[in-house]
Amino acid sequence: MKKITILILFFLAYTPLLTFGQVQQPVKWTFEVKEINKYEVKVIAHATIDDGWKMYGIKVPENGPFPTNIVFEKSENYRPLKKPAEVTPSTLKHDEVFNMDVPFFKKKAIISQNVRIIKRPAVIKGYVEFMTCNNESCLPPDEVEFNLEVK
Repeated sequence: MKKITILILFFLAYTPLLTFGQVQQPVKWTFEVKEINKYEVKVIAHATIDDGWKMYGIKVPENGPFPTNIVFEKSENYRPLKKPAEVTPSTLKHDEVFNMDVPFFKKKAIISQNVRIIKRPAVIKGYVEFMTCNNESCLPPDEVEFNLEVK
């Protein structure tokens, strides 16, 4: 009985330390590709943002937080067109930490970019890079990869 009590006390004492070291991931991503025509598709990135967190928009002023962006791997089968666009409009508000007006998303964001298909089938590879903050801290910029098949 004494061993069990010591084991339980040990577990209760060190459980907070185990959960403290977990990586926070306040943004979850899903990706899709939509056919526009025979030669062009739209890559769409959907972000779901946890309550209390914000993710910065695409057009962040210089010396501001890290902007959200879509980056594509180079390929002979496709090439990105133009720049990423915010399907879900971001909110522009003054940020005390950066002392400037910055665009950000809360709860959800949808970012898209058109891609020219040169040769089918193609697997469009890349990643979304982004930064998130809450009222207490900011996480370092993060990347989430995607692989999308175009038949």
